[in-house]
Amino acid sequence: MKDAFTTAVIIPARNEERRIVTCLSALAPQIDQGVLVVVVANNCTDQTVRLAQGIIPRGRFELLDCTLPPSQGVGEARQRGCVHAMTNYPDIQILMTTDADCVVTPDWIARNCNHLSEVDVVCGGIDPIPSETAILSHMPSTEGMNEAIYRDLVILFYSLISPESYNPYPHHGEAAGASLACRASVWQSIGGFADLRRGEDRDFIRRVRNAGFRVRHADDVRIHASCRLQGRAAGGMADALRQRLAGVNYLVDEALPPVADLIEGAKGGRLASWPPDTPDTKRLRPADLPHEIKRLQHLIERIKAARDALDKTAGIKKDAMVQTEGAAPQVSEIR
Repeated sequence: MKDAFTTAVIIPARNEERRIVTCLSALAPQIDQGVLVVVVANNCTDQTVRLAQGIIPRGRFELLDCTLPPSQGVGEARQRGCVHAMTNYPDIQILMTTDADCVVTPDWIARNCNHLSEVDVVCGGIDPIPSETAILSHMPSTEGMNEAIYRDLVILFYSLISPESYNPYPHHGEAAGASLACRASVWQSIGGFADLRRGEDRDFIRRVRNAGFRVRHADDVRIHASCRLQGRAAGGMADALRQRLAGVNYLVDEALPPVADLIEGAKGGRLASWPPDTPDTKRLRPADLPHEIKRLQHLIERIKAARDALDKTAGIKKDAMVQTEGAAPQVSEIR
């Protein structure tokens, strides 16, 4: 008889001998009889497999040691772990994922489960591992600050145009496999993670939202991620950090489209599901951000002012107006 696991935590790992013990040790105290941990050792040539064993309580840990072709990466690894859990343990109701270079907080599993009683998918926030923040000390501050400001403005714009009562602003907006939890039925419904070398997490969240499921970016669900500059996936977080430290005129996060694209999407009622996937040909660079920040601030002020005017003249309550009127008519008047 199969163990009655109801929750599975999936962890892709590729050559993580320096970090896998810390990752699993943070999870171990949270593992009860209903939780299974699956580490997917992807193309490991170091001691990851050996070191991963024996940390999680006996009988609640499984390791998939696999060799993937060069065309496949973390998306396939994450998917294989989910498929393994769902195939072998029919009572699984919740799937969670993190990464082998991450350290979850002591209540990570419990908080995810708490939110999943209200929504279908939970995206956690990401903080740097405290002992590694010195790596970021030489990062150009102005560019980083501008990107953070613009990111918050874009998230605010989304909350005005496409509000989600179960995911109220402010929230962190992260959609990373480093801290992601969902109902197993949702994973099944959309076919799980796509076979992508990077971005499989954001792709998953976009498809979840497009299918009508409820996603919450929960600020009280946190993990700490490494600040390493040599990552496992081209174009991933490590590459982004390295470019920023080098001071090159890098491409800003693809989830932060130009204001013109935001206006166009809002006008036509086609605002891309969060997080948007801006093509490289349209992605902003640090030098573009000051202008885009001013323009988006002005746009948001106009939207809020228009809503306040409607509220006063028509006597419509704001919460009802958001649901019935939306912001598209107001955005269409702004150039």
